[in-house]
Amino acid sequence: MKTVITLSCLIFSPLLVSACSNQQIYEGIQQNRLQNCEKYPDAQYAECLARYQKDYREYERERQAVLKGAE
Repeated sequence: MKTVITLSCLIFSPLLVSACSNQQIYEGIQQNRLQNCEKYPDAQYAECLARYQKDYREYERERQAVLKGAE
């Protein structure tokens, strides 16, 4: 029984860590982009913010749709 649990942990742990780190990377990049928007005047600032307001779930949903379309 311990072997099954250990094997399950070894199989699923990298998947969970991978999902978290992909989201963290995406959110870090988005945060950096949003900070760069601060250098623009008001009108351009609002446009810049609008470009980078997509959350990770929406990004991932769109990404999966593109990947399925490429098949």
